Amino acid sequence: MKRLFRYLFLAALLAQAGCGYHLRGSIEMPAALKSLYIFGASGPLQNEMQQIMRASKGKLAPTPNEAGVVIKVLREDMRSRVLSIGSTGKSSESELEYYLRFQFFDDKETAMMDEQVIELSREFFNDQTAVLAKTNEEQLIRGEIYKQAARMILARARVAIDNQK
Repeated sequence: MKRLFRYLFLAALLAQAGCGYHLRGSIEMPAALKSLYIFGASGPLQNEMQQIMRASKGKLAPTPNEAGVVIKVLREDMRSRVLSIGSTGKSSESELEYYLRFQFFDDKETAMMDEQVIELSREFFNDQTAVLAKTNEEQLIRGEIYKQAARMILARARVAIDNQK
């Protein structure tokens, strides 16, 4: 019985490896996208881009001349607003709004696409009895927003590269 289980487990692993399954952090990228330079991005966005590039065997270039694609962040803004107020006069529901406007350039400083805009928002409940949990939840949501924005930037960069061919 154990031997059968081992064979089934091994077969499942081989099937996953053969179907092109990758861990979520890894993204297959074209050669031009293996080296990026980001200009004007916030620290959290740069950290997320660094993590994604590292997981995908790419890197953030130290200078624009060494990069296949240059991402110029024109505007980046994270705002928090109150959606509802409880009976105590404190916020009971909030929303985080993220706005990012950027453009792609090649290594010769030629624009690859028109300006791009990413807008993301997340609503969350503020439990006034667990103030520390509320703060932690907001930080988690901010991190997820930056992670999603970084993935969207890379997806659009891939389209920009494909359109130039």
